[in-house]
Amino acid sequence: MESEYIKGFTPVKVEGDYYSLPEFISYSGLKNLKKSPAHYRQYKDEPAEVETDAMAFGSAYHMFILEPEKFEQTYYIFDDDAIYQTLIGEGFKSPRSTKQYKEWQESEMRIIGDRKVIEKDEYKKIQDMKDRLMSHYYCRALLSKGQAEYSITGTLQTTEGDINIKAKPDYVKSDKRFIIDLKTTFDASVDGFTRAAADGDYHIQAALYSDLMDMITGDGRGWTFFFIAQEKKKPYAFNIFEASPQFIGQGRYEYEQLLKLYKMCIDSNKWPGYQVFCEWKSGNIELNLPKWAIKELTFYNHKI
Repeated sequence: MESEYIKGFTPVKVEGDYYSLPEFISYSGLKNLKKSPAHYRQYKDEPAEVETDAMAFGSAYHMFILEPEKFEQTYYIFDDDAIYQTLIGEGFKSPRSTKQYKEWQESEMRIIGDRKVIEKDEYKKIQDMKDRLMSHYYCRALLSKGQAEYSITGTLQTTEGDINIKAKPDYVKSDKRFIIDLKTTFDASVDGFTRAAADGDYHIQAALYSDLMDMITGDGRGWTFFFIAQEKKKPYAFNIFEASPQFIGQGRYEYEQLLKLYKMCIDSNKWPGYQVFCEWKSGNIELNLPKWAIKELTFYNHKI
């Protein structure tokens, strides 16, 4: 990469959990900063968001595919079919309300320990999604002989000063200079995922991660960024997307601008809202209708 703004990168090993490093900005932080510095400050100050069902599923999916050896240590597949059918056979109409079921459930909880519980139907779905994915030769090639959850922490040297930054690519294949990001989605078609990529600022992620890896290796060979997008409904269709030069170029432009904005806010300790993007100090913005809303209004006096 060539940049007049970024002059270097120094990797830094840090103590503690990657996700609890308050002085390091990440891709997620830049996404929030793009809304406004006030949104970023709220994102940093508020407690960690409660994990939704979709987030929990995505975490399990990622681990099952990228770190299968950790999956059994982290998750417990909750399957009550055997006890349920036994109690049905004994004539109980509501097996899960019985004393026998609750005693069995308590014994299972002792076995579970600190592991996260995943329902057997969700587990089967993840298995089927992985089978579908790995049936494709290029997916198998991309997701093998690499390193999952590759953690990057360090300091960017810029023309305006140092900035601490962190990143966590899903999968890195150093021998091929490939970075792979897994996405679950409702629509993995070209049109569907292109919209999702734009809405989710995936171009910022791809450019930032590629450039950080390029600075770490320092050989100027460049890195290629892939998205594997898979739908969460049958037939679990997927697409493999390679980030284009245009995609990376726009992402690089935006993350550098956002880093400049971040440095300005850090130095001034001010975190303005939307007005920071307004040319006028007064903050007033001219409101126009979008093109699609400008149309003829025609009516007819039909005498019936």
